[in-house]
Amino acid sequence: MQLTWADYLVIGGYLAAITAFGSWFAQFQQTTRDYFLTDRSIPWWAVCFTIVATETSTLTFIGIPAAAYAGNMTFLQLALGYIIGRIIVSLLFIPAYFRGDLFTSYELLQRRFGSRVKTLSAVIFLVTRTLADGIRLFATALVIAVVTGVPVPWVVLVLGAAMIVYTVRGGVSAVIWTDVVQMFVYIAGAAAVAIALLWRIPGGWAEVVEVGAAAGKFTVLDPSFDLTRAYTLWPVCSAASPSRWRRTAPISFSFSVCSRRAAPARPRVGSCSAVSSSSRSSSCSC
Repeated sequence: MQLTWADYLVIGGYLAAITAFGSWFAQFQQTTRDYFLTDRSIPWWAVCFTIVATETSTLTFIGIPAAAYAGNMTFLQLALGYIIGRIIVSLLFIPAYFRGDLFTSYELLQRRFGSRVKTLSAVIFLVTRTLADGIRLFATALVIAVVTGVPVPWVVLVLGAAMIVYTVRGGVSAVIWTDVVQMFVYIAGAAAVAIALLWRIPGGWAEVVEVGAAAGKFTVLDPSFDLTRAYTLWPVCSAASPSRWRRTAPISFSFSVCSRRAAPARPRVGSCSAVSSSSRSSSCSC
């Protein structure tokens, strides 16, 4: 479908508006405390929204439908683990963080473990987040390039410049409130697409439920200890073949699994490394 001048106007206008909105918070950044802690004036629901919006990217919209189509909804067990983890963090770590009147989490690490641990943690975060966000930005640029016809390098430059401008100028307040806005935008867009698709499906939602239930697509919890499954309810290493995901999702996205080769004979509770769908092997420490 060929875009019209009105479509380009909407895309460009939204990009300019979100950049201006984020930059508007620069007037409230008088001190370092304002810049990093927003003077602790952000409501809890906005913080919740920005966490969800940060975790949801183009890779989510591209990869998750492919995963659900190839299997079912057991990948939601990963999100359930996120919820449990955040409750633990809120109860154990956030109170200590606020009692110390800290600007960043690395200050807490420095006070507790010393400057070496703080530096190592900062380096690990910067490297891993740069790689992860680089992939997300590239995937976003690919989608926009396909829709608009603008070359990918130009899309990367424009999006990168816009985000840098309002983040540097507006500080944490700009990041949080622009995430809140964009969360409502993508939820409204996803809902509109879902409604449009249901309108075109004969039988509507009832037909979707009937066919999906018969195919086992609505399975969320998998309590089995089967190591051949990508996602199970238990904190053990599940085995999965990356090639299976490559056939259904051409755009790489990350998920925590262990390969068949890495799965131990006797599974133990442990941590699995994040594996990209494009990699041929994975590592797991269990």
